Amino acid sequence: MVRANETLLRTAEEQGVSPELLRPFLTLMERRLADGHGDEGTTGVVDLLLR
Repeated sequence: MVRANETLLRTAEEQGVSPELLRPFLTLMERRLADGHGDEGTTGVVDLLLR
């Protein structure tokens, strides 16, 4: 999922959609990956919000 982040941001901009809400979520996804949880789906991001 993290690999697709740039594509997601570019698509949002091409469609005239602000990436303002996407960026914090994508940052959390990248952090989760860096913490060694690359095998999880996006629901692992919720754990970061609970801390």
